[in-house]
Amino acid sequence: MIGVEDIVREAHAASGLPDFRMRVLGRLRESVAFDAGIFHALSPRVPLATGAIVGIDPSAVDRSMAGWDRLAVELGALREHAITHDGVASDGEVFAETGRARDRFRRALAGALRAEALAVAHLSLRGSLRAALVLIRRAPDPFSSRDLSLLRALVPTLSIADALHESLDRTRGAAVPMSLRCEDQRLTARQREIVTLVAHGHTNAEIARALAISPNTLRNALADAFRRLGAANRADVVRLAVLRT
Repeated sequence: MIGVEDIVREAHAASGLPDFRMRVLGRLRESVAFDAGIFHALSPRVPLATGAIVGIDPSAVDRSMAGWDRLAVELGALREHAITHDGVASDGEVFAETGRARDRFRRALAGALRAEALAVAHLSLRGSLRAALVLIRRAPDPFSSRDLSLLRALVPTLSIADALHESLDRTRGAAVPMSLRCEDQRLTARQREIVTLVAHGHTNAEIARALAISPNTLRNALADAFRRLGAANRADVVRLAVLRT
């Protein structure tokens, strides 16, 4: 089974950031079964060439990048779970087997990724998300507690090794806050509360219930937030008021 020492050896042997990321995906396949994997900053503003992809047509991934901000919003619950679970989350831990949340998950990943099961390792340093490792299964076979424990054990070393190669390559990376909270003073306190919930992947109906406000009041507050920020959609609101990229 792959361990911390293996990650260190691959980091030492790698010729650069993409090579390191590809080596990690290759070694992980020796211990965790998956059909496809992506190791990248997962920001559409970071070149895809800095990442590693296996099991997916890179051109299809490239075409999907324009929608990554939207995808980050729709799958915000995975990030929130990872924050309190050593940087790792899976759809099996976060979403029930049936229901609206599971349906949204399936719709969100129906394009290039075609994922039925997903595990994500968030690599962070100094409180910001630098990169993510995404493992995909195309059958509804959830990642096991053993799989997730292995990823959690590797996350600290992966974070340091990946950041080292990013620095050595002078590659543009991501620096997204791990905890998504809107503090943008262009918005009212209520709007900041709403945008924080949007960033966590909640629907309008869920937000209205949580805040005990009417759907119409929520729509009006969001519309005003869009106007204040110059945002075109929910993903834009999160990018401009939470991620600030």
